[in-house]
Amino acid sequence: MMKKVAMIAAAAAMVLPLGLGAIAPAAGETTAMAAAKVAAKKTTYTLVSVKNIKKAAYHVKSGKPALYSAAFAADKAKVTLAKKGTLAGEKTYNVTKQIVIKTKATKKAKAKKVTYAYVKSANGKVKGWAALSKLTAGKFMAADGKKATKKAAADKIAGKTYTLVSSAKIKKAAFHFKGTTPAYFSGKFAADKAKVTLTKKGVLPQSKTFYATKKITIKQNKKNVKYLYVTNKGWVKASLLTAGKFMAAD
Repeated sequence: MMKKVAMIAAAAAMVLPLGLGAIAPAAGETTAMAAAKVAAKKTTYTLVSVKNIKKAAYHVKSGKPALYSAAFAADKAKVTLAKKGTLAGEKTYNVTKQIVIKTKATKKAKAKKVTYAYVKSANGKVKGWAALSKLTAGKFMAADGKKATKKAAADKIAGKTYTLVSSAKIKKAAFHFKGTTPAYFSGKFAADKAKVTLTKKGVLPQSKTFYATKKITIKQNKKNVKYLYVTNKGWVKASLLTAGKFMAAD
């Protein structure tokens, strides 16, 4: 038992910052959705494991998950978590470390293992430990486009929701269209499941060059269909676009 404790403590020393003290916010740092500081309630748990992981993007699944600072014991497999705020939704956080802790058994609940991830915002102002079960892998994707004008709202077609097969950024590329005038859509992406709702916004103007920066594949009529995100417009079915700039001869 003592050997196992020593091994976990040694792993924590390598994975976590030197000193094994509380991972506290830098001076002037504020946590998401936390307006005022209150005395933090501290709880000490058994530290089962600790490891570094390859940096990965996550976002909040729902609600406002608690964000904790963590103080790791230097000579035993223990970690003390203290709440310091909550994580905001509609943001992307980077995860670089994970720990597994074991809660104490109570009269109402059995002891259980819980995984916490070390999250950090892009600007580094929000950082700490959050329960992995409250997070979803992948970057947060907001609905595209601006608010519709009154005229557009009057003509707007009800959106349809599809299964999202894949999503990726692409190198900016020029496109134009021949023949049928393509419709373009706004896209609202679900935060906690692979779904996207496409709502028609209008049709692309004639004799223009458009630039695409993102692509998605959705399940439409039991087939995989690709859409490209055209800047300043919205999502357009890729099969209706032709690669290259518009030329008057087209």
